[in-house]
Amino acid sequence: MDLDQLGKHIKAGEVEELDLISVEGGSYVIHARMKGTSHAISSSKGGVLHVASVEEARKCLTAVPEVPLFIVHPVVYDEMVGHAATDRYVSREPIPFRSSL
Repeated sequence: MDLDQLGKHIKAGEVEELDLISVEGGSYVIHARMKGTSHAISSSKGGVLHVASVEEARKCLTAVPEVPLFIVHPVVYDEMVGHAATDRYVSREPIPFRSSL
């Protein structure tokens, strides 16, 4: 779904929340959670929309109504030094939808 479709789904009350998911390489992808299922937001070119920062994500979302927004850092990789196998949890924190700047 693209940003226009996202706005329509939010207005219809179908989007529970948005997740800003950190991916390898320092970028983020935006996912909409609908009926418990995660849906990636696509770019105007049809691929997954990648943004470089939280602020860039907020700029992309300026035209859509506000819903709960979370920043998500997936589980660290097994090969990372210093992390025991029991340290496998997803860091997921609520963040403000609109910037205070």
